[in-house]
Amino acid sequence: MKRTPKMIVPLRLTIVAFCVVSGLFSSCNQPFDPRGDLDQRPVVFSVLSTDRNLQFVRVERSYMPAGYDVLAYDADNFIPDAVVTVSNGSLTMRLRDTTLPRSDTSRFNFPLRAYVVSPFKPLYGGSYNVRVEVAGFEPASGSIVVPMKPYLDIDPMSRSVLDRPGGYIKDVNIVLPMILGKGAYGYRVRLFVDYEVLKGSEWVEERVEIPSAFALAGSSDLSYVIYPRFTRSPSNNRAVGVHSHDVYSRTLVDVAYMKYGSTKIIFNRIVVQLIQLDRNLFGYYISTHAQHDPHSIRLDEPAFFPVAGGFGAIGAYTLDSLVHVLPENFPYSRY
Repeated sequence: MKRTPKMIVPLRLTIVAFCVVSGLFSSCNQPFDPRGDLDQRPVVFSVLSTDRNLQFVRVERSYMPAGYDVLAYDADNFIPDAVVTVSNGSLTMRLRDTTLPRSDTSRFNFPLRAYVVSPFKPLYGGSYNVRVEVAGFEPASGSIVVPMKPYLDIDPMSRSVLDRPGGYIKDVNIVLPMILGKGAYGYRVRLFVDYEVLKGSEWVEERVEIPSAFALAGSSDLSYVIYPRFTRSPSNNRAVGVHSHDVYSRTLVDVAYMKYGSTKIIFNRIVVQLIQLDRNLFGYYISTHAQHDPHSIRLDEPAFFPVAGGFGAIGAYTLDSLVHVLPENFPYSRY
């Protein structure tokens, strides 16, 4: 019988389909490794800050764990003999290597090694370049601009709330107005209470942070509270920190009565602390804390590594504080 074109086409499609399916099943026998190839570059981490005269730079090798559990990798990847410098354009400082104690040894049981320069405190508004030269790699570097000095204050009514927490309704807020410095891309304002407690025959200084609000509406449970997070700076650099008066009062009650009972205790001062992040550090923070962004789909932006020729992060922050002294007749003090 003579075949017609209508009979030839299905036969060809059957052969093609068979080949495709066979290829799919044969590919299942090929090993699949989701880790990809290791990109060999130096990993550099450095955060310059205005609240200390000791600055660090960590330099390590990138690595690939033998299995798929990254936390199982516990080797020391510190790169010795690197040439690490910090420059402001007119002055270049070379860092020396040092060894630091590691607070957590659950994964790494060896000391922390880094490069250090001292005495050195970056200036507000200063421009700096961190450069790392390692044999076998191209130089890795990053430039930063430290944010300018901010203005920080406590609203006049809020000062009264801090001094007499029992004299106001719980819905009143503690308001902290501020003008962020130029170059601040992110910020966080925190509220602390410093106090002294008599332990035996010795007065011991302690500090408690005041949460910004209760996590659940209508709740007064200190087990579920919200603390301030880093926030993107507004375009006009004017921002306001807000803390709940109710959280403030209940935290004081918890410290004065639940924690120390009838022990003598003196509440001394309120400390308002403002941290400003430069462009690099805030960008790195955002890329590694996507869960804090309600509009993020987790994969909408790549990881932010402000290090040319390497991985890691090179950034800066400023830390400024405002102190409000509490009155001697503060209601929660016991002399």
